[in-house]
Amino acid sequence: MRGINMKRGIFLALIVATILSLCAASPAANLVVNGSFEADNFGCDGGGQCLGLIGNAVTGWYIPNGDGTYPWGLQNANQYGAGPAANGNQWLVLGEVGSRVDYTIQQTMNGLTPGNTYNLSFAIASEQTGTMGSVVEVSFLSGSSTGAQDFTAPIRGITYWNPWGYNSMNFLATSSSVTMQFKDLAAEFPSGLDLGLDNVVVTGSTSVPEPGTFLLLGSSIVGLAGTLRRKLMR
Repeated sequence: MRGINMKRGIFLALIVATILSLCAASPAANLVVNGSFEADNFGCDGGGQCLGLIGNAVTGWYIPNGDGTYPWGLQNANQYGAGPAANGNQWLVLGEVGSRVDYTIQQTMNGLTPGNTYNLSFAIASEQTGTMGSVVEVSFLSGSSTGAQDFTAPIRGITYWNPWGYNSMNFLATSSSVTMQFKDLAAEFPSGLDLGLDNVVVTGSTSVPEPGTFLLLGSSIVGLAGTLRRKLMR
């Protein structure tokens, strides 16, 4: 009797392990290129800064407009004692409160599945103290039906662009290619001055398997169970 119970226990353990291995999801990969802005040298102008980023100056991203100073990048070791970055050694600074210009940065992601929901997460920070933090508008210029949303960074602490606020939102892909945009609403909400952006991540949400997938999985488990039982009963 003891031998039979042991065989049953082994049998059930093998079945459970098989189910878990078949249902386990692989780790989600980040669809954003250079989401933490580490691919380029943001110390190009000395003092831990790189001014006048525009066009394709930031790997993986596109910056439509600039004024020769803004947008710009900062490193953890900088002349302002600012930061540190939310992730890694560098972060991006958008906006220009002085001239009331809402600068933007965009990226087009490829390989998405139309009809699937994805999660976008990112970190934002404020340059200066004030009645409220800097505000960013997140929108999708193409490939998604999800509307724009505004997010407010924490009010600055002891140093510039510190602390960071961590935010996330879901969006629906309507195409295999989706263009997202971050806009610093510096003109509309100038209290926190220029916005810091870092650690941009897009991952696919967990999808529900089709009924046919469940049927195939069930048939495979039943077949495996029969094979294992016959072997254990010998």
